[in-house]
Amino acid sequence: MLRGGKPAAVVVTSVFANLAQTAARARGIDPMPMLVLPHPMEGRSPEEIDRIAEQVFDEAIALLVDNTDEHRAAPPPRHR
Repeated sequence: MLRGGKPAAVVVTSVFANLAQTAARARGIDPMPMLVLPHPMEGRSPEEIDRIAEQVFDEAIALLVDNTDEHRAAPPPRHR
């Protein structure tokens, strides 16, 4: 739960995960529940978007209903 007692999470692509986490920390939210999607999402086919959505659906729901640290933001993936 974030401030105000409402479940919340941020959804970002991998390129913006570090920025989102930094912005959340600056506002006193650490860790920030975060769902990280592959980057870029632009230009993907509707079928590919559907596949990604199916892959992350359970994680997205867990971020909103589970208050344990297990489902809080993990460090963003590193890019090569």
